[in-house]
Amino acid sequence: MMIITVSEKGQLVIPAQLRRSLGISAGTRLDIIPEANGFKVLVDHARKTKRAADCIGITAYNGTPISIDEMSVAQYAVK
Repeated sequence: MMIITVSEKGQLVIPAQLRRSLGISAGTRLDIIPEANGFKVLVDHARKTKRAADCIGITAYNGTPISIDEMSVAQYAVK
């Protein structure tokens, strides 16, 4: 068990070793879930993205490359 301290500003101070082992870095969001005897903290890695550029390549397209014109909704409506 590790102790987490609350700062004067109300921020949770998580020991570096625990941050590294859980993959927590600046900007990582934590979900706090109240429970009968306290609370549970879950690392929300899904929300860590800060910039649109961070999303490039997260989905794969394995088909034949298509042009911008072929992607246009209007182009498909005409065909």
